[in-house]
Amino acid sequence: MDLSGEYYLLRLTKNGFILYKFHMYAFRILLILLLLQVSAFANQIYIIKKGDSLIKISHKFNIKSYLIKQANPKVDWLKIKPNEKIIIPINGNKVFYTVEKGDSLIKIAKKLGYTYSELKKANPGVDWLKIKPKDKIALPDKTITAYVKAPLQTEEQILHNEEQKQIQKVQAKEKLTKTQTPRKVASEQFYTIKPGDSLIKIAKKLNYTYGQLKKANPNIDWLKIRPGQRIRLPSKHMQVKRTPNPGEVGDGYYIVARGDTLRSIANRFGLALERLRELNPKLGNIIKPGDLVVIPKDLTEKIILSRKQNLFIPPKYLVYSQVYKVKSGDTLWKIAKKFNTSVGIIRTINDITGRNIRIGQVLFVPSLNLKESEKLKLRYSILNEERHALIKYAERFIGAPYKFGGNSLRHGIDCSGFVQKIYSKFNVKLPRTAEEQYRIAGVPISVKRLQPGDLLFFHTMNYARVTHVAIYIGKGRFIHAAGRRSGVKVSRFDRYYWKRFVGAKRILGVDTRYAYIRGGSG
Repeated sequence: MDLSGEYYLLRLTKNGFILYKFHMYAFRILLILLLLQVSAFANQIYIIKKGDSLIKISHKFNIKSYLIKQANPKVDWLKIKPNEKIIIPINGNKVFYTVEKGDSLIKIAKKLGYTYSELKKANPGVDWLKIKPKDKIALPDKTITAYVKAPLQTEEQILHNEEQKQIQKVQAKEKLTKTQTPRKVASEQFYTIKPGDSLIKIAKKLNYTYGQLKKANPNIDWLKIRPGQRIRLPSKHMQVKRTPNPGEVGDGYYIVARGDTLRSIANRFGLALERLRELNPKLGNIIKPGDLVVIPKDLTEKIILSRKQNLFIPPKYLVYSQVYKVKSGDTLWKIAKKFNTSVGIIRTINDITGRNIRIGQVLFVPSLNLKESEKLKLRYSILNEERHALIKYAERFIGAPYKFGGNSLRHGIDCSGFVQKIYSKFNVKLPRTAEEQYRIAGVPISVKRLQPGDLLFFHTMNYARVTHVAIYIGKGRFIHAAGRRSGVKVSRFDRYYWKRFVGAKRILGVDTRYAYIRGGSG
């Protein structure tokens, strides 16, 4: 400063020193602006230390606690931990945020709990598309007025209020559980979790609602239940009283569904119609959906058990079956020998495709005390089911292309290859050519005794006696790989085929070298 009241400022640059000349008043204004700028951007990051609290931090920096809260809106001050970072506003009224790498208007708003418009209003000169790290932006002061209006509380008061809230919550829960839990603890019932159980399955199995099970077991995470774990069952009076659904099988009863007749129900459960009438003397010839039909209790118990084991076995099989639990050292062959039956029947009843069985597995096997007529009925019903299943499987490939010598149901197959593929799905091994199938497989039968699944053989070409084979599907029709023009199709036993018919063979239910060999045993 010289005597004339003017100030000089010396600035160092790359090219040397530059001398600035200021009037006294201009210099004072410049100095005030510099000081304001320094104080405005004087925020800093503070790392929480052990024993810190909002009150202690505010005393340490001599800043009111509500300003620190306003600078850190997402911080729960009752749960702060050491090494957490918080913003400390140094200037008196405004709070600033230092832009970090990757920040944008949206990210900053979400991070600090503001709306986009609030940040824009507080920073009218900021181009939000060009912000860069270390830039300073002003935070809205909406929370300052809110905190100023409310009387400031000490840390002890805040903790006391929180403790009172927790105590009130616990007391409310205790009152709720006292009204829900029965007085007599001895009357409580428990259920042990089994493999595959879930909240939905247990509720359906035991006839409870999801809410009842959750209320009775408030501390259980239903997504992490494990076998062997015990859960408390609600009181009996809390069980849902529901009407059985049509078609439902219960403890000694069946609920009539739409389209049911006494004869169809008797056939479904493998009972004689006279036997069903004896069990239901009050039922007339006309029944309607929702009517209750009495079924032998031992049969319904087997049905319910089979469904619990995820074995949806037709009831007519279970009439002649008994329950057997697999023991150590058991094989399918040993079990079949023990119950005087075949491995194929055990596999069919229990829907077993491989050879492996496990200890404790529940199997349904033909009863030892069956009469010969009952054994024949069981065998016939199983074979009948297999015949229909085989026909349904074969009909899925209608339209598949024909290829002489081909083995692919997708890219091309001939008549004997088609028959071989279909039967292999049911674990029955057949020769490859039509001539060999006619000569070796199965037993001959007459046309009058044809059943679905039997093989029909024809002489359509002169190079051999048997040159074509088809699978009989009933009502004078058969399915076969006919030729290049039509591929796999259904044909009728018309005059053309009658002239070329050689004979028929039965495969299912016949125990020969190339028929009904299931998985190499039985």
